[in-house]
Amino acid sequence: MFTSLLVPVDGSVHALKALSIAAQLAAPKATLHLLYVRELLPHLHHGSLLSLQEAIAASSPENAETQIREVLEQSQAHLRRRFDGRIETHGRHGDPARVIAHEADVLGVQVIVIGSRGLSDWSGMIMGSVSHKVSHIASCMVISVHDDEDAALPDEIDDNPYQGL
Repeated sequence: MFTSLLVPVDGSVHALKALSIAAQLAAPKATLHLLYVRELLPHLHHGSLLSLQEAIAASSPENAETQIREVLEQSQAHLRRRFDGRIETHGRHGDPARVIAHEADVLGVQVIVIGSRGLSDWSGMIMGSVSHKVSHIASCMVISVHDDEDAALPDEIDDNPYQGL
């Protein structure tokens, strides 16, 4: 069992599954660090292309902070049903893989538990997945949680605001 774990979250079903796995791997008095990394230039789609005006609004600092807070609150609520230890939340901006590896070092965690797919599947096909990059650059152990979305437990997708996008 681990006493310090970092779980990158993005609101996806795969991140919620990683949270569930991390809760199972955590020692009773462990600390789980939830990290949401918002890319500097957010995706220009949410299931469909955004207009230029919508893309500019999505990039605003106010929307960025709101998005960070919402994803972390949703993830923490999901985790609270499975884990009663210490939870710390962290919101950052930048390249997700690099920020995740850096935060793992700064926080001194034993392991990163990361979903194998997230909300940026399209860019993952083109540039490589975040979980793959993290597994290569992190200085601690990385557990990549692979899961078929169809096999997710109902309570793991019911509270997912991105479901169906």
